[in-house]
Amino acid sequence: MKLAYYPGCVSKSTGKEMDASTRAVSAALGIELVELPDWNCCGATHVSHELVATGLAARNMAQTNLPIMTACSICYSNLRAAAQRLEEPETLEKVNAVLDRKYSSAYSSAKIRHALDVILEALTEGDERIVVPLKELRVAPYYGCLLTRPQGVYSPQFPTILENLIKRLQAVPVDFRLKTFCCGGPIFMPQEKAADDIAFKILAEAKKAGAEVIVTVCPLCHLMLDAKQKVLEQKMGEKIGIPILYVTQLVGIALGLGPEELGLFMNSVSPMAMMERVYARLSE
Repeated sequence: MKLAYYPGCVSKSTGKEMDASTRAVSAALGIELVELPDWNCCGATHVSHELVATGLAARNMAQTNLPIMTACSICYSNLRAAAQRLEEPETLEKVNAVLDRKYSSAYSSAKIRHALDVILEALTEGDERIVVPLKELRVAPYYGCLLTRPQGVYSPQFPTILENLIKRLQAVPVDFRLKTFCCGGPIFMPQEKAADDIAFKILAEAKKAGAEVIVTVCPLCHLMLDAKQKVLEQKMGEKIGIPILYVTQLVGIALGLGPEELGLFMNSVSPMAMMERVYARLSE
């Protein structure tokens, strides 16, 4: 399988572990990634002008005829939304008027793929490449807001693809009622208290449900639940202590990839104790 790869801005800064694990897992599964040669920011959550955001995404998509894969749900959502808007002739004309390389109307939002979907397609039931089956590991699937938007691929209310992948890794998906709640990330600067309350509620709910790890598909969600977890514990006076993994990191563990390949030492809440339990169960 050959795909164009859109890393996104975070993969070059605070989310390097997302990029490292995506590349490592793709290589292990025989997925060839061709990084877009001159990609730019997708607009993330801060470009509020719809036409500007569409133009930023169109410039990326115009660089390839291959389907584009990204591991970031914000980038995934923005690229898909832009492709849908560009089906409107007026929007297409305005955007192409300022692009050196023109966006083709033949391009489709269906050609934008999230790494989660690509990995699930590449891994078969009982796949022999799963050398470290995650038996008995209780995993809380956390989708956040943007993976399921715009509609058309995953159900916004009842997505199941993360649970399907968790089962394929032989782990146990935790029934997690806040799995599609916003993490509070988009408002964490102007409304810090409200964002902290939301993030802590998600963490506390996962702990109550018995999760040993939370898996996410978004670097902003990862920031709120992983990087801020210790601060939230201090603020709320309650210990959580749950590692937060990108879905590519979780898959990489099952494929037998090492902590350095997966960027596990970059996680704020160390997953090493959880990994030791996985290996102990495997040896038994």
